Amino acid sequence: MLMQNILTMMFTYQEKGQQLEGIIRTQDVASESNGAIISTARINKFIGSANLASPLRTSIYYYQPIHKTVGNLFGELHESVIIELLQVYELNRVRFRLWDYGDRITDMQVFVIGQDRITETEIFNGLAKDVMTIKFPDQLVSKIKLYNTNGANIETKRFSIIKIQAYYAF
Repeated sequence: MLMQNILTMMFTYQEKGQQLEGIIRTQDVASESNGAIISTARINKFIGSANLASPLRTSIYYYQPIHKTVGNLFGELHESVIIELLQVYELNRVRFRLWDYGDRITDMQVFVIGQDRITETEIFNGLAKDVMTIKFPDQLVSKIKLYNTNGANIETKRFSIIKIQAYYAF
């Protein structure tokens, strides 16, 4: 049985003096449990065992006390990490967590690739750290591409991704 990866958002809505509160649940389509894959996995490197190092795993992170590291996927300078979704989805949010040990800041670009599986739309270009949530106009997405533009502010210039999520927020 596939495990559903659900994000929960609280909302408050006010209209004409009445207040409505509720919960909206939306599905993280960039998770292994929902059929997403890393098409560049043969190029990228994993720190930790393969299924626990994947940024598409259900858990937010995996800590390895023996190695004193968090399971992650990394790309060298000018490499891309491409996430292929199971099908085309309408999305407007991509959230990712970067490995930030030692105050790493990464110069990177993020693209969404349209339903034709070719057209790239840049949704982020700049310095990233910790957890980033990128909001963009609603669009049909088949892939998500993270590109290591100028590397991190460390000797190796790698960018390390702990977790990626993609969803539609109402």
